This record gives sequence, C-alpha cells and structure tokens, in this order.
Amino acid sequence: MENYVYWSPQQIVSSGKYPLSMGQVRHLLLFRHKNGLQNAIRKIGKRLMVRVDLFDEWIESQASKHQSPKQR
Repeated sequence: MENYVYWSPQQIVSSGKYPLSMGQVRHLLLFRHKNGLQNAIRKIGKRLMVRVDLFDEWIESQASKHQSPKQR
C-alpha cells in the first residue's frame, strides 16, 4: 500500500514550495477539469485536497507546454 501526501490549499500557499497566492490556488482548483489538474485533486467531504506528487507532475507538464521551440 502506497502512502500519498495530500495538502489543503492553505498548506500549498503557506509551504513556500510553490509561488502561488490563495487566489491563484482557488482559480486552479475551480477550473481543474479544464486545466487538467483533476487527477491531482481529491474531494473529501466538502474539502478539496491536492496530491502533492501529482501536483508537481502537473506543474512540470505545464512548463513543457508553454516553452517556445527555441527553449526546448
């Protein structure tokens, strides 16, 4: 059995690991089905929790999408 680490949106903002404000995190969560982040989100009751390893993968995939051909 694998143990995954889940963070609340507040933990993401306060961790300092990600340069995101609470408004930015809320926006990402609100549009998770359009931006592809839904695989990293778990809904527990009314709370949304973020699986940290999948969130990191999603961030890296966004970087590769938005690079110009010269930067690749």
